[in-house]
Amino acid sequence: MDEFLDHYDRAVHSDFLIHWTGKDLDGVHSPNWHTSSHRSRTSPELDQLYLERLRNILTYGLWMTDEGERTRNLGTGQITIPATPQCCFTELKLSESRRHAKSYGRLGIGVKRPFLFERFGRPLAYFGYREENSNDKLFEACSRDLQDKSLLNFFKPMNRDKLTYEYYAESEWRILYFEELLRNRKIIDPRDSTNAAHHEYFNGLPPEQQRKLKYLIPLDGWFSMIIYPCLSIKNPAQWETKLGILDQIEKIKSVDDHGNRVEGPPGPRTGNWPIEVDLDATMHF
Repeated sequence: MDEFLDHYDRAVHSDFLIHWTGKDLDGVHSPNWHTSSHRSRTSPELDQLYLERLRNILTYGLWMTDEGERTRNLGTGQITIPATPQCCFTELKLSESRRHAKSYGRLGIGVKRPFLFERFGRPLAYFGYREENSNDKLFEACSRDLQDKSLLNFFKPMNRDKLTYEYYAESEWRILYFEELLRNRKIIDPRDSTNAAHHEYFNGLPPEQQRKLKYLIPLDGWFSMIIYPCLSIKNPAQWETKLGILDQIEKIKSVDDHGNRVEGPPGPRTGNWPIEVDLDATMHF
């Protein structure tokens, strides 16, 4: 046992997988937030939008979206990767959070790996060289032999163009859509009126967001972390009961599911209550 713990203490990977959101909010209300090297500031209006985003995720789940159909060069030919609903996570040390939030948004929702395993999620298989040119034998073989081409969404190039390995550095994991997940209610179709609460939420979204949202992934006991954009969002989320955020966390953590059984007994405030930290604080981890 001591040998296992000693090995675990030296693990190079984070124990948390983080889903980032909020790029759309920052793009409209605070596009230059990252120019300050020390503070992640917002505005009262943006604070409310982020608090609403957090409450909706806790209540209804993480969004599954798709990138649309994509064509990649593969040797002397091409392969088409079908549009597939998916949800993305990063496996990064917390000290890397600020750099990553610049690209994807400042609200981070963290889960433990079993959350993805139970939904057929896995780390991506990265290939070189870049998006426009691949000379990777595994990718080529899978592109040729896989009957289900949607599985090619588990592949990603290491670079955008130059050899900076910016994609590879993200250590990305993904959950893809599978019919079995829908049948087992691991994902929820918000267009289905029998899912009354999720359907009402969907109908309240503006048309452009309705087009983007494909499925929702409800959180469970493996939900383990919230990275807030800044303290002006973290503080009311933790203390203002009228926001409903505390109630939703308690609801998730009160369900007698596998995650809560493993990490703590279920019940109000007795399970594995998520770690809560603001984005600026992550620079010190």
